[in-house]
Amino acid sequence: MAQQAKQRRGLVRVDDVLEISHRPITKAEFESLSRDIESRSARQGVFESVEALLETAGRSVDPSSPTWRAITLLDKKLDFIISIIQEQSRIKDTEYERAEVNLSGSGIRFASRQLYRKGDLLWIGFMLPTVPPTQMEAIGEVSRIGASVQRRTETPTVTLSVNFVSINAKDSEEILKYCFQRQREILRQKKAREG
Repeated sequence: MAQQAKQRRGLVRVDDVLEISHRPITKAEFESLSRDIESRSARQGVFESVEALLETAGRSVDPSSPTWRAITLLDKKLDFIISIIQEQSRIKDTEYERAEVNLSGSGIRFASRQLYRKGDLLWIGFMLPTVPPTQMEAIGEVSRIGASVQRRTETPTVTLSVNFVSINAKDSEEILKYCFQRQREILRQKKAREG
């Protein structure tokens, strides 16, 4: 079932122009960054839960007590806030540029002035032009390097195909939803021009 969902994401693609940023990451950086990105959907940060800390100290908890439910809720909210702060500090100084992309829930293709090799790991950040704009981040692996593209006013670029290897599950679903929405908009525009 999971394999079918992944294949479905790969088939639903859309061409668009998005604000995008990317940079290479090391294999050592991959582990912690991947954990940060993926854990946002579970609303858990990199710290242990209160329950795990209490169990380590040999204390037991009554999950039905109102105090414990309040502590658990507060713990989840704090984890969520910590993950947002970590994400914002990682993205804060990132420069985005407008680029033509081909996007799906499983990857992205874009032109890059920076040269990479097949198999390189990249941190990729981009903005979906929703209302309000949705900021996404993922770790991808360069799967294909296309031909060089020469533009009159820019330095030469290469086309990169990047498969997402680490992405927040909720973000992946948002991308899929956005792709379907954009495909419908493109079809409506095409019908309006023809009709």
